[in-house]
Amino acid sequence: MAEENKLIMGSMAEMLGVPLFTTYLYIPRYRAGEIGNWKIVNSANVLAPGYFKGLQMVGNLSALLRKRRNGQEGWETWMSISPSELESQELGCRYAFGHTVIMGLGMGWIAINAALKPTVSHVTVVELDPEVIELFSLSGAADTMPEEVKNKITIVNANALEWVADVKVDFLYADIWLSLDEPQTLEQVRRMNENLKAAAVYFWGQEIAIYAGIEKRQGKNVAIDAAAIKQCIAEDIGLPLLIPSDINYAGLIENVAKNRKERNLSMGRMLKP
Repeated sequence: MAEENKLIMGSMAEMLGVPLFTTYLYIPRYRAGEIGNWKIVNSANVLAPGYFKGLQMVGNLSALLRKRRNGQEGWETWMSISPSELESQELGCRYAFGHTVIMGLGMGWIAINAALKPTVSHVTVVELDPEVIELFSLSGAADTMPEEVKNKITIVNANALEWVADVKVDFLYADIWLSLDEPQTLEQVRRMNENLKAAAVYFWGQEIAIYAGIEKRQGKNVAIDAAAIKQCIAEDIGLPLLIPSDINYAGLIENVAKNRKERNLSMGRMLKP
């Protein structure tokens, strides 16, 4: 059945002229369910945009939804197994090391992928909403994980902006926001790391902030290179950001900017004037 579905997805993708989405990351299987204000839903054969790349066909897409607030009806997506989500958070998983702290549990796949890395000794996840923690436990996402991997993960019910670790933190990964490029993002990450003093930090959407800082300095003719990235981090961001040296990170930042501008999405709201 899995092979048959793959053939169907391949045919659909070919007809639409888009690639099938693939990733080396471990993607858990989620049981649909609902607790309080949150629920997990599963969909199949979804066309979705990426973060570094364009539109892609996704075979199985699980998503974490929250009831809208302020009297509004309906649900809003807080996290999903979509190309945009996975591409925008993959580097945080790939380069995690030592004692890794993840701010925001979401669907838990970031914590699981970090824990699977031999370079990671322990993963502490800080989640504000106990309903999210309970839903993750009931979703079955970690059911197939070896015990030694499960034992590397500790989930703490606390406020990411206030929580202080009682042991050294090597790597901080932050994602507590509904959408990319929210105005409060950078200020909140700084606050988190003031409490933790992590050696390296990666936050959701940092490529947007880096591009915006360089564009602000260079104008329309943006030329992204290692020197420009370093200057932006020192003068605009002020955090010990993870900057991969074994990949073309400047090229990835350019791809993010191109994709977002083509879709008329914001670029740099988190960098205040």
